[in-house]
Amino acid sequence: MTADGGFALRGPIRRPSTGRRMEQATGRSAAVIQHVAVETLGSNFTAVLDEAGFRPIAVPVFGGAPRFERLDAPELSAVDLIVALGGPMSANDDLPALRQEIDYLRAAAAGNPPTPVLGVCLGAQLLSRALGGDVRPTGGYQFGLRKLDVTAAGAADPVFGQIDIPLVPTLHGERFSVPAGGELLAEGTMLRRDGGYSRIPMAFRYGPSYGLQFEPQLTLEELRVWNRELAGDYALMGSRFDPAEEAARNLREFTVFAPYYERQMARMLRALLHRLPGGDRAAGGRAP
Repeated sequence: MTADGGFALRGPIRRPSTGRRMEQATGRSAAVIQHVAVETLGSNFTAVLDEAGFRPIAVPVFGGAPRFERLDAPELSAVDLIVALGGPMSANDDLPALRQEIDYLRAAAAGNPPTPVLGVCLGAQLLSRALGGDVRPTGGYQFGLRKLDVTAAGAADPVFGQIDIPLVPTLHGERFSVPAGGELLAEGTMLRRDGGYSRIPMAFRYGPSYGLQFEPQLTLEELRVWNRELAGDYALMGSRFDPAEEAARNLREFTVFAPYYERQMARMLRALLHRLPGGDRAAGGRAP
């Protein structure tokens, strides 16, 4: 954020060369808000944005640790899409950068016209708060594949409905509420540490914006990094789980599922990009 309260542009993140010609034709950008170094856009989503001619603009919130004093994000007029990724903070943490991010996401998703937001995990929780929802602990912790219970609205949604096998990787201990004016797309079940179960929202839509309490961008390559760098998170699942066994199970199961998962999540992101203004042009006239 600039001294006068505006948002300054940051440098672009890695962009494969095949997209430069498309970018020149479309001139479109996506702000990618990254809260921790190991949770990235991933090679799958990066490739989809590139093929659609989007220039990713990195917003590395984690660079301001430990005080997180500012969100150095581009002006909304300079972006066509915002992707807010996950991270270890709580959406309720009183950190200046997160307060500024909530304001930024509110201005985007509730603007006239809105700038679409794809909120992932922490990013979805911040989006919910920005739109009047709340975020609270679940009493448990998930790190691994979980089934989504997709609602009728979710199945009919032109973007979220691209998910035909509703099995998704998760990494979270808090939950969002669906803000007023939003639509519930999927729910899930959380095993609490006390042995009980809770039903929690897992996805919502608000206008052209989406909040997802799972990791659509995750690739097998990145899960291997998470299993190394975030290994301690498995212990947060509670005493009923052995962290080493859960880490091995997660990697074993996702190794089998990842090729299909990456394809269906790429299809979902293409559908989202296709529905943006000028989406037909960016996608080369192809529907998802």
